[in-house]
Amino acid sequence: MGGEVRSAARCHAGVLGMKFPLLVAAVVLVCSVRPSGQLVGPCPPVAERQPERINELRGVVVDEILGVAPKVLVKLQVPKGRDFRDIGATETDSNGRFSFAVRHRGTYRLVFSGRVGLCRATIPVTYSKTGLKGIRLTLPTAATDTCPQYCESRLKVEEMTGREGHE
Repeated sequence: MGGEVRSAARCHAGVLGMKFPLLVAAVVLVCSVRPSGQLVGPCPPVAERQPERINELRGVVVDEILGVAPKVLVKLQVPKGRDFRDIGATETDSNGRFSFAVRHRGTYRLVFSGRVGLCRATIPVTYSKTGLKGIRLTLPTAATDTCPQYCESRLKVEEMTGREGHE
């Protein structure tokens, strides 16, 4: 019986001897890998977006999987010196659609801010007789601490197809 106890003790010590180095290796591995989606340090600068030429101040907002984005606040702004001034605001409807009735052609800016989890976007537009007949804005998903450069790089502005929400 004494031999069985010593044998069990040796076996238990051997198992512990193997588990400890594996545990240390696992801890070192986990601690040495940086999270892949996290940027450490300041955000890189965002390049200025060129104006989109449009002939209708209307559009639809979708997310990255092309689901419509209702209740996104859309502000229409005009340049005022070095800044911009709000001249209109609306919220996307249940189909993600928005529109502004503007009579004067010129330079504007559309500012989109949606629910938590979607990027914010600022789109300069030139309202003219030619250009897109409404825009489809694809807002990327993002955490609250996501750098604007990430959002800007994934943001898409395209012409409306009329099939948004049915794709």
